[in-house]
Amino acid sequence: MKNLSELAGETLAIHQPSVWKNNYEFKHGETLLGTIRSKGFFSTNMFFKMGNDEWQIYRPSFWKSEIGIRQAGYELPYAKYKRRGFKTRGIVKCYKGEQMVIEFKMFHGGYSIKNSSGELLVSFKDRISLKEKTELIIEQKSELLDKYPWVIILAWYLSLQRRRSQHAAAG
Repeated sequence: MKNLSELAGETLAIHQPSVWKNNYEFKHGETLLGTIRSKGFFSTNMFFKMGNDEWQIYRPSFWKSEIGIRQAGYELPYAKYKRRGFKTRGIVKCYKGEQMVIEFKMFHGGYSIKNSSGELLVSFKDRISLKEKTELIIEQKSELLDKYPWVIILAWYLSLQRRRSQHAAAG
């Protein structure tokens, strides 16, 4: 399995192979890097598997806007995401003290992951059709992406939740 830093400058994709199933694939061209699944269409839990590792993205409490990330099968989170501002950005705090920022652009669409110094690590663009697809570019090599590859899926998950809540509000 390649480190994500080795794919710097490359375009990757997260797409839904079947509109009838709530499963997604994380790919580089035709190479499958990981799989994403949730139990039920409206589930707020996502499971991301890459190589031999599997993580769970979940809401620890209905009453809090916080999102936890833990290794699948374990109880304690090793990272948490907390929104800041007008829901356009949030901080990912890892248990070892590292931090990353996930930022959504207000009017131009798209979103990004930055390190704590504000350097752009990954940029995203959602392509909406019958089947969902997100294109992303790893902007630069980063030890954070190699150590925490789930942060890419977390940013995508947040975008997915935003789109679902917008559709629910419109309908």
